[in-house]
Amino acid sequence: MPDVTPRLSELPVIGTLPAETLKDLERVGRLVRIPAGWSPVHELEPADKAYVVLVGQLEVTQGDSPIATIGPGSLAGEMGLVDHRLRNARLVAVHPVTVLAWPRADFQRLRHAHQDFDLLVRHTTQERHVQNDITP
Repeated sequence: MPDVTPRLSELPVIGTLPAETLKDLERVGRLVRIPAGWSPVHELEPADKAYVVLVGQLEVTQGDSPIATIGPGSLAGEMGLVDHRLRNARLVAVHPVTVLAWPRADFQRLRHAHQDFDLLVRHTTQERHVQNDITP
């Protein structure tokens, strides 16, 4: 896999994590290219992966209603893993999107191994709970 660590370090939010953490995120993650219009995450399905957007934008929808657009540096799909629930939204690639994906077990291991990453995940999840009026 090409080294995406320099790319991660250039991104907002996640790029502020220490270089050691970013290297581990890259080493464990898998680059996934998502064509425009495709959905890597579907509402009410079991959560199996978390992502960070590297390139492009994902539209977040609940039912037929768009609720947000997330772009480079944003975590995606983490809420279902953190909350141990079915997915509460659908993600759709607005244009071709590149993400770094972590399967559930790897995502949990990364959170356990890197307190800074865990803090970012928890902060992001808490913000999204408030924005979407979700009780964890």
